[in-house]
Amino acid sequence: MNRAENNLKNLIAEDRTSQVWGVAIVPTDTVDLQRPPVATLEDAMSAALKGRPELQQSDVLTAINELDQRLAREQSKPQVDLIGSYGAVGLAGALDPARAVNPFSAASELQRQTINQIITTLNGLPGGNSQIAPLPQPAAQTLPPELVGGYGQSLANLAANRYNNFRVGVQLNLPLRNRTAEAQLGRSLVEGERIRTQRAQLEQLIEVDVRNTLQVTRTAESRLRAASVARQAAEQQYASELRKFDAGQSTFFLVLERQTSLAAARGNELRAQVELNKSIAELQRATGNSLEANRVRVSVR
Repeated sequence: MNRAENNLKNLIAEDRTSQVWGVAIVPTDTVDLQRPPVATLEDAMSAALKGRPELQQSDVLTAINELDQRLAREQSKPQVDLIGSYGAVGLAGALDPARAVNPFSAASELQRQTINQIITTLNGLPGGNSQIAPLPQPAAQTLPPELVGGYGQSLANLAANRYNNFRVGVQLNLPLRNRTAEAQLGRSLVEGERIRTQRAQLEQLIEVDVRNTLQVTRTAESRLRAASVARQAAEQQYASELRKFDAGQSTFFLVLERQTSLAAARGNELRAQVELNKSIAELQRATGNSLEANRVRVSVR
């Protein structure tokens, strides 16, 4: 009794300093002698295949492997991408007449000045019959007013979406003998075969576990039934010996012997009930419905 009490305290105590260690645990409920219903092998296997967490984990691994295979197959296929982009810029700046040089007309301006110098030299030579007119100054280039300004004008142009650009295109990718994708596909296929083999082995182990626990449960049920019959027989013998003792046909020793036998029969019945409860709990573990059978709900936050 003390060992069972200490084992129970070990399950419910937080640590060795818990207050439950200094309190005596006294059972108040009577032992339930009713035999719980035992499921058949088909029902037990069906519940185990649905509730065992190992099989649920195997299902998750199978789903992940299928996604890996699909990804590897997609990577080995041609790929067509539609590309499009749109952008807006804010163009503006301040003018500096002293340094404003048009890079596109700078070379032409240098040639014009060189030609005018040659014409001036030719016009100054004696004996010239005509005066060559120099090349005219090109007209001054003007910029739109929305391009002239500082940072504020640039932000205004950006907000007004005056200068935008867009790009549309199609990109075609032809994976010619993509060794990487083929290797990944082969590895995922081998992994899928390993997962299927492991699941078959796991189902077989669960089959053995369920069969063993179910047989132990049925054996414990039969043992409890026999112990109940033995206890009823001991009660009848004790009652009969008491009647004989009241009639003066028995002795106190025989009555005490029948009473001792009845106590032993009741103890055997209680032990058989405990063994049956243990086997039922083990069967619930094997079928994976321990939480449902004990009305335990786990919430994930």
